[in-house]
Amino acid sequence: MPKLPAPSQMSDHASIPSIAGDGVGESASAHLWKRHLELKRVDNAKNDLVEELLHRYDSLNDVFKQECEDHEREREFNRRCQRKLKELGSLVHRYEGDLDLESYVLVLIDGDGLIFNDSLLLDGTPGGQRAAGLLEQFVYDYVRAEHPEISSAVKITARVYANVKGLSETCRRASITSKTSDLREFVIGFSQGKFLMDFVDVGAGKDRADQKVVEQLKLNLRNRHCRQILLGGSHDNGYTRILGEVVNYEQAVQKITLIEGVPFAREYGALPFRVHKFGDLFRPQKINLYDQGFPTPFPPGLGPFQNRMQSPISTSSIMTVNDNHNMSPSSVASPTAASTGWANVAAKAARLPAPINQTPPMRDTSGIPRNRKGQRIDPPTSNSGIDEVTRVKRMKMCNVHFLRNECPYGKACTHVHDYKPSKAELDTLRLVARSQPCIHGTGCNDAKCIYGHRCPHPKAGKSGGGAAGGKNCHFFDECKFPVEMHNMDLSVVQFQVVR
Repeated sequence: MPKLPAPSQMSDHASIPSIAGDGVGESASAHLWKRHLELKRVDNAKNDLVEELLHRYDSLNDVFKQECEDHEREREFNRRCQRKLKELGSLVHRYEGDLDLESYVLVLIDGDGLIFNDSLLLDGTPGGQRAAGLLEQFVYDYVRAEHPEISSAVKITARVYANVKGLSETCRRASITSKTSDLREFVIGFSQGKFLMDFVDVGAGKDRADQKVVEQLKLNLRNRHCRQILLGGSHDNGYTRILGEVVNYEQAVQKITLIEGVPFAREYGALPFRVHKFGDLFRPQKINLYDQGFPTPFPPGLGPFQNRMQSPISTSSIMTVNDNHNMSPSSVASPTAASTGWANVAAKAARLPAPINQTPPMRDTSGIPRNRKGQRIDPPTSNSGIDEVTRVKRMKMCNVHFLRNECPYGKACTHVHDYKPSKAELDTLRLVARSQPCIHGTGCNDAKCIYGHRCPHPKAGKSGGGAAGGKNCHFFDECKFPVEMHNMDLSVVQFQVVR
């Protein structure tokens, strides 16, 4: 047999040697080489596939490892977040508790118009303390009924702003209190009654109380600790301006409640705020110093030229004294002057012509007594003790009904008509009425007038001393009677005859 070449001397593409002498077909060796080459190609393809799979495995393994690391980080992050969430939940719970402890309801009151009821004002310091306690209780009851979401531990704080001196004078002139110190004592009692309640004296000046209330409203409206604001200013339509600015904020509408005292001004009707009334804690009507049925008064000091206004007296003749002590009737200003204002009336009165006709003095003692200056002189009254005066005041008898036998309010009058006072009580009631200065001053020509035309209070000092031309009573400058009603000549030299 011929010798075959070594395998190392052959390439994959070498020709297959043939068997000598075979001229017919392919030799068995060539056939085997062909099959071997085919298997080798298959093995190479298989190896290539395995290598590709290994490369893919390595790549996927790297991706898997990265995903595992990311997952571990996410799991650790979630664990930290859960721990943080628990911590924050504890903080929120604690802060909610702190919010309940620090939350408060604010009551803002314009004390110049929303005024506590008369019985509380008259009682001075104890009345102020009771007013603070009642206000707190009324607010608590309101919050529990209308806002159950507010904690029962909420604090109630109140700010009342008013011109205390002016309000004191008004209350005394309206016979609500007997002296200005009554209201001051009430203010002190209110501030002392509750530590979170203050009655603030803003002094005299236009809109001082209003500005205080508005600024406090703005300051507390967005304060999260302030859960509710109760605004007392129904008498003043000026508050509708600030309320109109916040009406578009739903939170503000839900947070503000209007306190009803005196009837609301017409402008309040279009506002969506809640309204609440605290029983009879506040006066349901404004203080009216001119509720005797008379029109608006003229300033004191016009003397005999005082406008007759709408007095029921049809004709009057005012007797005056000239330098020669001759008595003469002075002309009275025209009733139409009431619409021209105080200054115009005073100017017209100053230009009145001198009287032409002189008449002899009239000594009809049933007329109105006047001194040499034409000032009305009130006859003396009985000296009732302070306890009796206070008792009669608290009876709330209608002065006009019992002392003038008339009352412009009729059945609508809020004072007592169906009581039968004794003579002593009538004398005391007359004294109470005269403790209020007449709105027509010393020139009053109403024969049935029940109010004071001169200061009835004792003079200061044993000798009745006092600064000449000033207020010489023991109230000094705080006296509600004007200066011209002090230091008066009490000698009656003439009588005004009213026909």
